[in-house]
Amino acid sequence: MKIKESLAVGSFAFFGGILRYLIGLVLNQPTGFPYGTLCVNLIGAFCLPFLMRYIVARLHLSDQLALAIGTGFFGAFTTFSSFSVDAIRLVNQQQWSAFAWYVGISMVGGVLLSLLADYWAVKLTHNPEEQEVSQ
Repeated sequence: MKIKESLAVGSFAFFGGILRYLIGLVLNQPTGFPYGTLCVNLIGAFCLPFLMRYIVARLHLSDQLALAIGTGFFGAFTTFSSFSVDAIRLVNQQQWSAFAWYVGISMVGGVLLSLLADYWAVKLTHNPEEQEVSQ
């Protein structure tokens, strides 16, 4: 087992998990729409691809730090399991409209935000001067 990588992932997961918890405390209501989970998952859907494409490429982060940020922080910050539990709770409460909106926004919004983040990161890392030199 890679001890340094495991400790880095665990350390970053600590902060990602705490931030997710705090956002959930502020935004989630016990019987209402799961705004906190939706918010963290959409933020993560945008930030992770952006950071992996832009920050790692631009700042030349080490593989260990990229792993800690991606798997550690964002792995703990975003949560498919809470998304699933929230969706089931909405079904059990027969909140069909909220369920449809929650699942739709989470899935479609998450993919669209990931695509936007990747597109934006590519545009920001593109250096026209480098392209002119190589031609």
